[in-house]
Amino acid sequence: MSHAVSRRALALALPALLVTGHASAQDAAANYPNRPVRVIVGMPPGGATDIMARVIGEKLGAQLGQSFVVDNRPGAGGIIGTDAVAKAAPDGYTISLILSGAVIANQFVYSKLPYNPDKDFTYVSQVMEGVVVLTADAKAPYKDAKEFAAYAKANPGKVSYGSYSTGSYGHVVMAYMNKQQGADMTHVAYKGEAPMIQGMLGGEAQLAFGSVMNMGPHVASGKFKYLGVSGPKRMAALPNVPTLAEQGLTDAPYRMSGWAGFIAPAATPKPIIDKLAAAIHTAMADPAIQKRIRDMGFEPTLDSSPAKNMERYKHDVPIWKNLIELADAKIQ
Repeated sequence: MSHAVSRRALALALPALLVTGHASAQDAAANYPNRPVRVIVGMPPGGATDIMARVIGEKLGAQLGQSFVVDNRPGAGGIIGTDAVAKAAPDGYTISLILSGAVIANQFVYSKLPYNPDKDFTYVSQVMEGVVVLTADAKAPYKDAKEFAAYAKANPGKVSYGSYSTGSYGHVVMAYMNKQQGADMTHVAYKGEAPMIQGMLGGEAQLAFGSVMNMGPHVASGKFKYLGVSGPKRMAALPNVPTLAEQGLTDAPYRMSGWAGFIAPAATPKPIIDKLAAAIHTAMADPAIQKRIRDMGFEPTLDSSPAKNMERYKHDVPIWKNLIELADAKIQ
């Protein structure tokens, strides 16, 4: 009898509890944010991702009345920073601007991750589509990507290439070329784009994929030269630099692109996620933000949402899985 009463009491109380929980989430969103928000970036200061987080974060802070403070957590191909988000309190006060490789490529490059990209995050909003430019030492004996591919094939073991993180597009697509050409190239992984460029300047790596923002000054100074652009079309910032596909490198990996977007811990209340996503959408409508992203060589994403960002994630996972298997880029 007592069990029946208990079950009846629970049945009567449950709707009220659900309403209370919904109201609490709505109240939290209405007051959000009431203290600074931490924006984790899994790359060191000075790279394109870091600068993008600061530019968009400043705009979000102006809209929402609290500071969005960048917290750089570089290392392990973005794993360190991304794991910090997965383990943070799901209250909207820890978010991250990630490169897509941190949640997509890394699950296939590494045999084990400390987080589950399918379960541990809410995908808030994509903010840019990222193509990168293959850039080499100005003295290298090849003038474009087609000549470089032929050189690497004819000179096995003589080329070293850099990447801004293990599992990044720059790592995986070069690993793919390495396998296709039988080039025996050496991969030199760095903790971000700024140290990668320093490595190129110091002769540790002869070429790498990177952003126009950071490669451009060294091309202008005569130290580097552009070989070709990744992705399906030429960059608006480099209209005279042909794509890899235009140069005869037409395999699917050479035509792919990555993206950057904001994520939050999985259990972050939906009203807070929706408020964040709306603020990001407003920030991305600002022509000054769009220009800054295009000046970096990327294309701003203007129509994202939590649902669209999740859809893009799910679309890209099997594509990158196949690429990493073809490139034999897995790390044990």
